[in-house]
Amino acid sequence: MIQFGIFVALFIAIALCFLLIPLWLKPKIVSSDDSEINIRLAQQKLQSLETDLENGVITVAQYEPLKNELMLNLHHDLRYIPTSSTSSSGRWIAIPLGVFVPLLALAIYSVKGDFRAFDDVAIKGEMPTKTAADINGMVEKLAQKMAQNPNDSEGWIMLARSYKVLKRYPEAVEALRKARALTGEQPEVLLQLADVIAMEKGGTLLGEPTELVAEALELDANNDMALWLYGLANAEDGKFNEAIGLWQKLQTHYKPEDADYLEVQKLIDQAREALGQPVPVAEKKASITNKSIHLAISLDEKFKAATNPEDFVFIYAQPAQGGKMPLAVVKKQVKDLPLDVTLDDSMAMMPNMTISSVASVQISARISHTGNAIAQSGEPIGKKQVSTSVDNGVVKLVIDERVQ
Repeated sequence: MIQFGIFVALFIAIALCFLLIPLWLKPKIVSSDDSEINIRLAQQKLQSLETDLENGVITVAQYEPLKNELMLNLHHDLRYIPTSSTSSSGRWIAIPLGVFVPLLALAIYSVKGDFRAFDDVAIKGEMPTKTAADINGMVEKLAQKMAQNPNDSEGWIMLARSYKVLKRYPEAVEALRKARALTGEQPEVLLQLADVIAMEKGGTLLGEPTELVAEALELDANNDMALWLYGLANAEDGKFNEAIGLWQKLQTHYKPEDADYLEVQKLIDQAREALGQPVPVAEKKASITNKSIHLAISLDEKFKAATNPEDFVFIYAQPAQGGKMPLAVVKKQVKDLPLDVTLDDSMAMMPNMTISSVASVQISARISHTGNAIAQSGEPIGKKQVSTSVDNGVVKLVIDERVQ
């Protein structure tokens, strides 16, 4: 409040300087000889007219109108010339202006203004906070606007993003399909559509999302998001070598010290681990976080005769509630069983989808003869739900049932 008062006083002083200094320092100057000069000039002109009349330059008929005009002009000049030599009119108004202007400003503000504007507590206390209902209301207004103007592709994209934030994925998918119909096959629209379809399907990129990402990559072979997502889709499908190739290409878009480069390197390391390839110990330790689940995997006796030592074993964690996108994956072989394995945040395929990001996970160990990452009916599997908020110790997981 004090700081505001200082600034107000300073601005009023500056304004008064513009008003008062010209009034006070520049009195109006009026010459006292103006009347005499006008009279002399009139006399000279009259004498000139008389000379022209005597010499026959002008006639009597011409002389009289010119003389009358001269006298009329002289009368007019003498009438409007002030008699004083100087004028100090206006200087006296400087004093009341200096007092009246600040008082008038304060009076107007006291009626129209709000002194609570200078109270930080009042400002913070009265700042409106947007609730979920407010946000939903704004999104609904945007939806109504789009219903009235359905040919606005940018509007549909904006509406889809709003729906995505609200986790209203079906509406987001519908909005992006309308945008796609208007824009044609644009990589950014295709990628956004693939993303929200994956969210709607619980986090999996398999199926239509993969097709959309592949189409976007054909249109723009160097699109960062397309390379990222297509790598994830291939990894989810068990095609880890293809995923590594895509991510290595993506890495060339960044510098080694960039955060994005390191994030992609983590994905590459995870894919190599899934293939059973060695990963530098230093890099692996740097990426491991405190959230981990230790498993002891074994195979029930009833399946030992029905499996081959070279069959693949997929060990993965998924959210117990919601999406099915794996939070961590390890790929081994039946000949490695029984085995101990650790799933942790460093194995996440996406930075925001980690074991520590959910309250509980479903741990699965599935045997696949083909190496397909998608579960097939009849394949041996073991499942168990585990809380991530407590230390579960070593979780024993037995592969003792079949995929339904």
